[in-house]
Amino acid sequence: MRDLESDDAVALLETLEPEEQAEVLDAMPAQERIVLRRSLDYPEDSAGRLMQTTLVIAPPFWTAGRVFDYFRETDAQNLPDSFFEVFVVDPGHHLLGTVFLDALVRAETTTPLDKIMETDRRRVKATEDGAEAARLFERYNLVSVPVVDEDDRLVGVLTIDDIVDVIQEQASEEILALGGVNPDE
Repeated sequence: MRDLESDDAVALLETLEPEEQAEVLDAMPAQERIVLRRSLDYPEDSAGRLMQTTLVIAPPFWTAGRVFDYFRETDAQNLPDSFFEVFVVDPGHHLLGTVFLDALVRAETTTPLDKIMETDRRRVKATEDGAEAARLFERYNLVSVPVVDEDDRLVGVLTIDDIVDVIQEQASEEILALGGVNPDE
């Protein structure tokens, strides 16, 4: 379980009985256990259940060069397997904006993140239905979207690979409905 991305670990835990879930979670390190339990607390089929919780975050005063130093200094296990952006947050972990990697690479090493971040980034509430998040991806051709809690604090990220299953499930249900078949049957 420790080797899985957080969204995949949650999907696997969802398939287990509550006693089995508890047994697996109890065997995990405290930090990972807390993250997975928090994800399992979100409603089923919500963005909070689909999101990945391993993120790259930085304060707005960090420079592009400091972010690259962070990448080099950080153990690879503490970075996402793949990511597209650095999330800029305030001390309260509220999302201020994002810096896409292409903008980061092109920036001078002395440029502060708050000068190159996008502040109007679309975001999804953790309690929002996964199908709504999927529509957002389809409508705006997104590859990722930050997930925030009710207080606009960053809690995770949805990437296109997280949402593809939801889109395929929706399409299957629509095809079945066109054929007059109830998707629950």
